[in-house]
Amino acid sequence: MGYTKNIAVIKGIKDGFSVDGGALSGLVKAEKYGAKLRVEVSLINFAPLTEGKYVCALSDGKTTLVVEDGEFEGESAVNTENGFAALICYVKGEVFPIASAVCGNNHDITLKLKGEIEKEENLKAVQIAQDERYAKRESKQQKEERAATVIYEDEAIAEENYYEYAETFKDGGAVRTDKKEEKGGDTLRGDEAAFSAVKEGKNGVKSAESATYMGGNGNFDKINPLSRGGIFYERMKDEIDKILSKYPKDTALEALIEDSKWVKISYGEGGFYVFGVLYSGGKPKYICYGVPTKQSATPPKSMEELASFLPASPEDTESGYWVMYQDAETGASIKVNST
Repeated sequence: MGYTKNIAVIKGIKDGFSVDGGALSGLVKAEKYGAKLRVEVSLINFAPLTEGKYVCALSDGKTTLVVEDGEFEGESAVNTENGFAALICYVKGEVFPIASAVCGNNHDITLKLKGEIEKEENLKAVQIAQDERYAKRESKQQKEERAATVIYEDEAIAEENYYEYAETFKDGGAVRTDKKEEKGGDTLRGDEAAFSAVKEGKNGVKSAESATYMGGNGNFDKINPLSRGGIFYERMKDEIDKILSKYPKDTALEALIEDSKWVKISYGEGGFYVFGVLYSGGKPKYICYGVPTKQSATPPKSMEELASFLPASPEDTESGYWVMYQDAETGASIKVNST
């Protein structure tokens, strides 16, 4: 593993880059030990720069190394056993040769080094352009993700009074989502099987706690609820209309809640859940999924904070459904204030 140390004196080849108008000078030192190379470029009488940069290209005739900031230390294929040639250039958009340094019989190599620096600068420009394009794409994606993230706070939703159907009891009563429920040790946990059927889309539409899963022809795709420009119901309209026309109506719920459509979807051995759409001014307002239960029960654990109790009818307020609601415009699940 050989060791070589070579030093070449820098000589100016272009005027206008010295501090005092005199000659440019300095040293280029190259030390090679095995595969490791150390290069030091000492610039003397070079004018300080407010823009652009000084770059040195060092070559053995076969391999070229471009050095910035005056130093390089690392592995390199440059072989300095027979000396080297170096070209110092001023780079500002274009490449301007201003000085050279030659060790050994390598004068002819110097002529080729401007092209090597230009090639290196072009590669950097391409990489910078690619990085900028990637950064712009990343920034756009981050903005879309932020725009698609909405936190539903209980108090804010309560102020919006999103349960407009509370006014629709024919006898003047109302469903209260903020009414505290008495919980006993023997209360039911709700129909977990029915909730699983809702999530899995058995015989009907598929839902989830905080995201919406719907699609045509039985293929359910995960949809970011706020990334479709507020047209969730329009995207799902054909699927929803098909469900509302295919399954038997729940006339009791339709009588209970004005401006609504409900169907009963059966699955398994005697199991069922209900699916409905609530309207306001003739336009869809909420999409609903209901699991049969008793009023004294608490919702299934997976439905906590997402479901409120809805009586089966004005006459039968002891049994009914735990119902989840989704905004028809965005598809986002509505969080229920249970306090």
